Amino acid sequence: MNYSLYLIDDRLVIDLGAGEKSQNKAFSGVPELLETHTFCEEPIGQVEITDEQLKKIKVSFHNGGLCHYCGESANKLRPSPFMGDIGSSMCKDCWDMTKKEYAASHDEHIGNFEDYPHWKGNTDEAQ
Repeated sequence: MNYSLYLIDDRLVIDLGAGEKSQNKAFSGVPELLETHTFCEEPIGQVEITDEQLKKIKVSFHNGGLCHYCGESANKLRPSPFMGDIGSSMCKDCWDMTKKEYAASHDEHIGNFEDYPHWKGNTDEAQ
């Protein structure tokens, strides 16, 4: 299937269509939700995405998003390990940095980022 390719803020962005409210799902290496009006200019080309590639991109939308700690987009996020941060998500870089700092200051350990079992695609039924 072909999707429109745009140059937005000096990045190549694939428009994947309607998302939530007045936003479109977009992919620039990481999942994004961009305002629909962002795509009002002519696309610079088309990109062919296979069903397998689209499936991987859709999983990154489910698992990824914006890290509440550093503010960057990431393909995978985990809920914060701290009860006081319920509803906050953390990327791998922030998780690893927090893990080291927490172990050094509290002599307590949080699990590995990769051990999170709830990511879509991490189950046998998704494979």
